[in-house]
Amino acid sequence: MRASQYLLSTLKEKPYDTEIISHQLMIRSGMIRKISSGLYIWLPTGIRVVKKVKKIIEKEMQKIQALEICMPIIQPEYFWKKSGRLNIYGKELLKFYDRHKNSFILGPTNEEVATNFIKGEIHSYKALPLIVYQIQTKFRDEIRPRFGVIRAREFLMKDAYSFHTDENCLKKTYNTFYESYINIFNKMKLNFCVVKADSGFMGGNISHEFQAFSQNGEDQVVVSENMLYSSHINTTQSIEKLDFSKNKNIIKTIIKEKKTKKTTIVSNTNIPITNQIKTILVRTKKNNTHSIAALLIRGDHELNLFKVEKIEILQKPLVFLNENETISFLGVSKKFLGPIGLKVPIIADISTYKMKNFTIGANINNRFFINVNWNIDLPIPIIQDIRKVTQNDFSSNEKKSFTTKKSIEIGHIFQIGKKYSELMKACVKLKNGNQENIHMGCYGIGISRVIAAVIEQNHDEKGIIWPTSLAPFEVVLLPINIQKYHDVKNISEFLYENFKKNNVDVMIDDRNERTGIMLNQMDLIGIPHQIIISQNLINNNNVEYIERKNKNTMLININNIITFILEKIQK
Repeated sequence: MRASQYLLSTLKEKPYDTEIISHQLMIRSGMIRKISSGLYIWLPTGIRVVKKVKKIIEKEMQKIQALEICMPIIQPEYFWKKSGRLNIYGKELLKFYDRHKNSFILGPTNEEVATNFIKGEIHSYKALPLIVYQIQTKFRDEIRPRFGVIRAREFLMKDAYSFHTDENCLKKTYNTFYESYINIFNKMKLNFCVVKADSGFMGGNISHEFQAFSQNGEDQVVVSENMLYSSHINTTQSIEKLDFSKNKNIIKTIIKEKKTKKTTIVSNTNIPITNQIKTILVRTKKNNTHSIAALLIRGDHELNLFKVEKIEILQKPLVFLNENETISFLGVSKKFLGPIGLKVPIIADISTYKMKNFTIGANINNRFFINVNWNIDLPIPIIQDIRKVTQNDFSSNEKKSFTTKKSIEIGHIFQIGKKYSELMKACVKLKNGNQENIHMGCYGIGISRVIAAVIEQNHDEKGIIWPTSLAPFEVVLLPINIQKYHDVKNISEFLYENFKKNNVDVMIDDRNERTGIMLNQMDLIGIPHQIIISQNLINNNNVEYIERKNKNTMLININNIITFILEKIQK
């Protein structure tokens, strides 16, 4: 590519409405331009990086025999009604009608469409397992788009879907994707970890996130020094070794406890906060019997909003009753709320189930009940994991090996199972003649987010530092005074043509620009290998090589520079 025929569109100054470095540099380097909140045009430099990301992903998908398809971004609304996710996603779905008054949405994900497609195409176990994938635009009507392409309304994703006759086959493919994603992110030179995650609205009980470390990340993860353990602070149920074992904290049975002390009402208590249970009132869905529900959590714990919002009966996003609403409802301040006598659904965190002789609010101002026990003073409520996991959950020795890091979610894989096939009646005939619902896996990579994460991890005061595998151009030729010296022009053209013959992604800056401007622009864009060609260097049969990553410079013989670069690129 000739710079004189290319749209560089670089900016010297930091854009006024950018918060983090990747957003700043993507705009300054001419990768993207904002047209509205959360909506961006991808310019030629950005598109070239996108293509490099796609190329890495496509090669890995070919290795695991994934078949590429392309699903439309527009989806019929009735698919989402069938799956039950229409209300769960709520206002994040952008809905509209066509001229025939049919209701559609701009798709944020494609589980419903993919399941419906397979339902019509696959009828026998002989056609399974099957993996399909696409690289497609997605849309979520984010309430607050921010951080550039990290939280945009329109974004680019690779989403894959696998279909199986049984759970064992699904697990095998899941493990294959797990390893494939590690290969993909390693090829992009990302510093990342894998986190046992919550499946959220997707369904299933096993999922893993791939988190790229970044000081500007929206997420937080806890990782061990040897990276064997990791946890997403906001979403995971517990910090676990990276395997596919079930969560050990699931309550399978409820054991009745004997009464040991009499329950008493008191006005003041010096009971440790760890032996208190606090009651929090939230709104439920309007079509439910009750408009209010109570959440119970240990006094020193915090709610994990992501986990709580998964509870089917609750409003999404979560709505808490404020002080005035609580007094109006129960005639008592929030501080003295308790579950005894409440005629609303009660959901308690797993940690509260193990507590004995605990303290709760008495639903009377300035009064508490002490020595309360389950199944004696209170019936067992609904038990769920609704609290936030922190480093305080570990011993002092364990804490020493854990650190908290901010991160960006770049990939997420799910063992969904039969959730969608049961709802949408997608079945195959087994070898024994019986009909069975299809087992499904889902595997996503946020391509837009990956690009931002790479920049977050690879930049300096001059601009982006691309790994060669993702750089918009692998090499740039920087002829000094090309319009003035014939030798400079001839050598530059010779190298340019020979790099192209060797399939090197090369740019020649054939503009009549000052040396400083050329160097600053190429540093900002982040081209990893830069070659300066000047009359003085040619007189000694040399060119000057600059490595963008560390700014090391070398004089290299003109006859050796192509071989030198080819060896660099192959590393």
